[in-house]
Amino acid sequence: MLVVLLLGSCATGPGEGSAVGQVWAPDCGLDGQPFSLDPDFFGMEPSRSVEIIDMRMQRGGDLQNLSDGVSFFIAEPELLKNEMLGVDIEFELLGSPVQMTLYLNETCPGLSRIPVVYRAVSGIIRFDELYVPWVDNENRMTTAEFTDVELVDTADPEIRRAVLSGDISFLVQRGKPPQNFAD
Repeated sequence: MLVVLLLGSCATGPGEGSAVGQVWAPDCGLDGQPFSLDPDFFGMEPSRSVEIIDMRMQRGGDLQNLSDGVSFFIAEPELLKNEMLGVDIEFELLGSPVQMTLYLNETCPGLSRIPVVYRAVSGIIRFDELYVPWVDNENRMTTAEFTDVELVDTADPEIRRAVLSGDISFLVQRGKPPQNFAD
């Protein structure tokens, strides 16, 4: 039931964004060559009950476990919206108000024993607008820019890592919840 509630609360919208840089994932043939996400799906899952926001941009509108994308987890969105817009926020392994993750489930399929999911450990992100529905339900824009973000697999950070810069800008719209039914 929780999955249905989470899927039902997802808001998507038109937008644009980028995530470019280099990725090292030797198990699927990525050895530091140029990488570009080219996202065309933007979504946000705000949760008023615990006051968090989980948003993502990805290539394609498929499920996360079948797509490539970047996700952003905001632990204190009200604080970020009220006091940190326009401020550079440094990524840290622990303690940053924003966490960023790169997932490569389309580029590296079939690696169920070695998933390609990297977490930001350094770099900066700056939000210029952030939609937080329980603070301001009128301005539905979210815009952010991230620079020189180093993302790593904490089990093997020297070999499995990425360095990305990019941006995200999208208008959050409530839509029909996605329904995936097997025939």
